[in-house]
Amino acid sequence: MGLILTIASGLVAGILLLYLLGIIIAPFNPGDIKNDHFECGLPPSSESPSKANFNYFIFAISFIVFDMAGLFFSLFVFADDKDALNWAMVFGILLFAAITISMKEYRNAKSS
Repeated sequence: MGLILTIASGLVAGILLLYLLGIIIAPFNPGDIKNDHFECGLPPSSESPSKANFNYFIFAISFIVFDMAGLFFSLFVFADDKDALNWAMVFGILLFAAITISMKEYRNAKSS
Protein backbone atom coordinates (compact mmCIF):
# COMPACT_ATOMS: atom_id res chain seq x y z
CA MET A 1 0.00 0.00 0.00
CA GLY A 2 2.90 2.32 0.73
CA LEU A 3 4.37 1.86 -2.76
CA ILE A 4 1.08 2.75 -4.44
CA LEU A 5 0.74 5.86 -2.26
CA THR A 6 4.30 6.90 -3.08
CA ILE A 7 3.76 6.49 -6.83
CA ALA A 8 0.41 8.31 -6.73
CA SER A 9 1.79 11.21 -4.71
CA GLY A 10 4.79 11.41 -7.06
CA LEU A 11 2.47 11.58 -10.07
CA VAL A 12 0.33 14.30 -8.47
CA ALA A 13 3.42 16.29 -7.46
CA GLY A 14 4.86 15.95 -10.99
CA ILE A 15 1.64 17.11 -12.62
CA LEU A 16 1.35 20.09 -10.27
CA LEU A 17 5.01 20.97 -10.86
CA LEU A 18 4.55 20.90 -14.63
CA TYR A 19 1.36 22.98 -14.35
CA LEU A 20 3.06 25.64 -12.23
CA LEU A 21 6.11 25.62 -14.50
CA GLY A 22 3.82 26.22 -17.49
CA ILE A 23 2.16 29.15 -15.73
CA ILE A 24 5.51 30.71 -14.83
CA ILE A 25 7.21 30.25 -18.22
CA ALA A 26 4.28 30.89 -20.60
CA PRO A 27 4.00 34.43 -21.98
CA PHE A 28 0.91 36.44 -21.07
CA ASN A 29 -0.20 38.39 -24.13
CA PRO A 30 -3.98 38.45 -24.53
CA GLY A 31 -5.31 39.86 -27.78
CA ASP A 32 -8.64 40.60 -29.42
CA ILE A 33 -8.93 37.12 -30.90
CA LYS A 34 -7.96 35.37 -27.66
CA ASN A 35 -10.49 37.36 -25.62
CA ASP A 36 -13.29 36.94 -28.16
CA HIS A 37 -15.89 34.24 -27.58
CA PHE A 38 -15.34 31.20 -29.75
CA GLU A 39 -18.69 29.77 -30.80
CA CYS A 40 -18.25 28.30 -34.26
CA GLY A 41 -14.59 28.74 -35.08
CA LEU A 42 -12.82 31.53 -36.84
CA PRO A 43 -14.76 33.68 -39.30
CA PRO A 44 -14.66 32.27 -42.84
CA SER A 45 -11.96 33.62 -45.13
CA SER A 46 -14.24 33.45 -48.20
CA GLU A 47 -17.94 33.56 -48.92
CA SER A 48 -18.27 30.11 -50.50
CA PRO A 49 -17.00 27.10 -48.54
CA SER A 50 -14.54 24.85 -50.32
CA LYS A 51 -15.62 21.28 -50.88
CA ALA A 52 -13.53 18.36 -49.70
CA ASN A 53 -12.24 16.00 -52.35
CA PHE A 54 -14.11 12.67 -52.19
CA ASN A 55 -11.04 10.73 -53.36
CA TYR A 56 -9.36 11.25 -49.98
CA PHE A 57 -12.18 9.40 -48.24
CA ILE A 58 -12.09 6.60 -50.81
CA PHE A 59 -8.33 6.28 -50.30
CA ALA A 60 -8.70 6.10 -46.51
CA ILE A 61 -11.45 3.50 -46.64
CA SER A 62 -9.51 1.45 -49.21
CA PHE A 63 -6.45 1.53 -46.97
CA ILE A 64 -8.45 0.21 -44.02
CA VAL A 65 -10.06 -2.53 -46.14
CA PHE A 66 -6.75 -3.72 -47.60
CA ASP A 67 -5.08 -3.57 -44.21
CA MET A 68 -7.75 -5.81 -42.70
CA ALA A 69 -7.66 -8.07 -45.75
CA GLY A 70 -3.91 -8.53 -45.31
CA LEU A 71 -4.43 -9.43 -41.68
CA PHE A 72 -7.12 -11.99 -42.47
CA PHE A 73 -5.13 -13.50 -45.34
CA SER A 74 -2.09 -13.92 -43.12
CA LEU A 75 -4.24 -15.62 -40.49
CA PHE A 76 -5.76 -17.97 -43.05
CA VAL A 77 -2.55 -18.80 -44.92
CA PHE A 78 -0.41 -19.53 -41.87
CA ALA A 79 -2.99 -21.85 -40.34
CA ASP A 80 -2.13 -25.55 -40.41
CA ASP A 81 -5.59 -26.60 -41.51
CA LYS A 82 -6.35 -27.33 -45.18
CA ASP A 83 -9.83 -25.94 -44.62
CA ALA A 84 -8.30 -22.55 -43.77
CA LEU A 85 -6.85 -22.22 -47.27
CA ASN A 86 -10.27 -22.86 -48.77
CA TRP A 87 -11.74 -20.16 -46.53
CA ALA A 88 -8.93 -17.82 -47.60
CA MET A 89 -9.83 -18.38 -51.25
CA VAL A 90 -13.53 -17.75 -50.56
CA PHE A 91 -12.62 -14.60 -48.61
CA GLY A 92 -10.37 -13.41 -51.47
CA ILE A 93 -13.08 -13.95 -54.07
CA LEU A 94 -15.65 -12.10 -51.95
CA LEU A 95 -13.20 -9.26 -51.33
CA PHE A 96 -12.41 -8.98 -55.04
CA ALA A 97 -16.13 -8.94 -55.89
CA ALA A 98 -16.88 -6.30 -53.25
CA ILE A 99 -14.07 -4.02 -54.43
CA THR A 100 -15.07 -4.46 -58.08
CA ILE A 101 -18.71 -3.60 -57.35
CA SER A 102 -17.82 -0.60 -55.18
CA MET A 103 -15.43 0.81 -57.81
CA LYS A 104 -18.11 0.33 -60.49
CA GLU A 105 -20.61 2.21 -58.31
CA TYR A 106 -18.02 4.93 -57.65
CA ARG A 107 -17.38 5.38 -61.38
CA ASN A 108 -21.12 5.51 -62.10
CA ALA A 109 -21.67 8.10 -59.38
CA LYS A 110 -18.69 10.15 -60.57
CA SER A 111 -19.85 10.23 -64.20
CA SER A 112 -23.44 11.31 -63.41
